[in-house]
Amino acid sequence: MREDVIEREIEGMLGLQERREKDSELYKIANEVFDRTTRETLAYLHKRDKIGALSGVISTGKEANVFAGVDGEGKRIAVKVYRTYTTEFRRMWEYLASDPRVGYLPKDMRKLVFVWTRREFKNLQRAMKYAVRIPEPEVFRNNVLVMEFIGDDSPAPRLKDVERELEGRDFEELYNTLMSVIERLWKRGEMVHGDLSEYNVLLHDDPVVIDWSQATVKRNRMSLELLRRDIRNVVNYFARKGVRTYDPDEKFRELAGI
Repeated sequence: MREDVIEREIEGMLGLQERREKDSELYKIANEVFDRTTRETLAYLHKRDKIGALSGVISTGKEANVFAGVDGEGKRIAVKVYRTYTTEFRRMWEYLASDPRVGYLPKDMRKLVFVWTRREFKNLQRAMKYAVRIPEPEVFRNNVLVMEFIGDDSPAPRLKDVERELEGRDFEELYNTLMSVIERLWKRGEMVHGDLSEYNVLLHDDPVVIDWSQATVKRNRMSLELLRRDIRNVVNYFARKGVRTYDPDEKFRELAGI
């Protein structure tokens, strides 16, 4: 795709064709993380109406940024863009190498990120199949993942960001919900999230579990370690909030069957 065509597509998504607000937060972050590969990918998805426009930044991180936007029909979406070159290379490699669903791993960092993005898309599909509330995945290409937007006019907050507004009964309900998520994933879906915590739960109508990049299947040699981590994260957090919780080691042994 020609450079000038790509640039017009990107400016269209960022809403810069009529108002050149190149000092905006959206433009600054986009300019930082949108390398040529990412721009070509976004232009491809834009041309096919999978992404109509990007309207703001939901979150930024070491390995990815998430943007709010709409598709070609005006439906709200979230667009996760993985950095094609990231300091998280070793962590990605370790997770992918241990996953029995992943075959050959490319040595090229950019292509490894493509595998990582596809894996998160598949993890979201699998979790949804087993009735876990997640951002419904729409489409992925290379290092870009398009998902359901969680929220109303603004993105739904993380549990960590609104915990001061919650009461004891709220915490009890959330604890039961998240422990049910862990059990349902493990027993029925034969998978584990691997990083379940107050930072990866959005509060909307129901709790929504996000960030499925590290999730994996029970056959993975790392799965028991990740299961133990999820249980401890959830139990320890809610115990600090005054909820009567399971003993994390007993719950782990119960689910792991050991």
